[in-house]
Amino acid sequence: MTNIGSDRTVTALRHRLLAVDAFNEAQAQYEIAVLDHVTALVVEAYPQTTHLTFDHSAHDRTIEPHALWATHHAGSEELVLDLRRATDTSTSALDLDELADGLNDALAGLHSAAWSAVRSEPRPDWRWVLDLPPADRAERIAELVRAHHPEARLITVEFVGDTCQVLAITSEDLSEPGGTITKPTPDDCGRRLWPEETERQIEALTLQIRALPHLRARHLMPVGGPAMREALLVLPQPGPDEK
Repeated sequence: MTNIGSDRTVTALRHRLLAVDAFNEAQAQYEIAVLDHVTALVVEAYPQTTHLTFDHSAHDRTIEPHALWATHHAGSEELVLDLRRATDTSTSALDLDELADGLNDALAGLHSAAWSAVRSEPRPDWRWVLDLPPADRAERIAELVRAHHPEARLITVEFVGDTCQVLAITSEDLSEPGGTITKPTPDDCGRRLWPEETERQIEALTLQIRALPHLRARHLMPVGGPAMREALLVLPQPGPDEK
């Protein structure tokens, strides 16, 4: 005799888990969309800004913007605007209340997808750093990868929960005979294929791409089933002047 109650419970649980997945996906999409809106507001007002610092209250999880910064090619840092001293009348190009509200929306959850844009360690002054996402995340990933592997065509990534890991670098066109894959493992001298900071940026930007459906559909090709734990990210090809 079929256990109708048990079957109903299993089906209801399956639907609940599917709903949880859908909710988490929609939440991550919202968080990254807010992050992009905040970035657009800042860049429109101060185009040179590359990152901002903020205070994060562990007690009530509120975010207080601290300052806008620009990083130069040599790696030096320049203060663009001290937000603590700014007022709406003196900085009409940027609505500070809208900036603060947006940051609080994006980073409200401890597991918010937008935290991928935040450097994992606070600065010596105990203020966190949020790197403004580039206008084209896939292009930026390509730049980071090819700085160390100029012939790279795509990367294979794995998603586990809210983390991302690069599994392999494809250095040849797999659509043609002889395509090869280089595994990102240390060489005989124990050196990494790229610095830890490069790895952090690549994985963070890939997580952000996955959270936005229009970017996910354009840049990520799932492999190994609908769960999409693994995916291929095809790197934009450099223009003729960049080769």
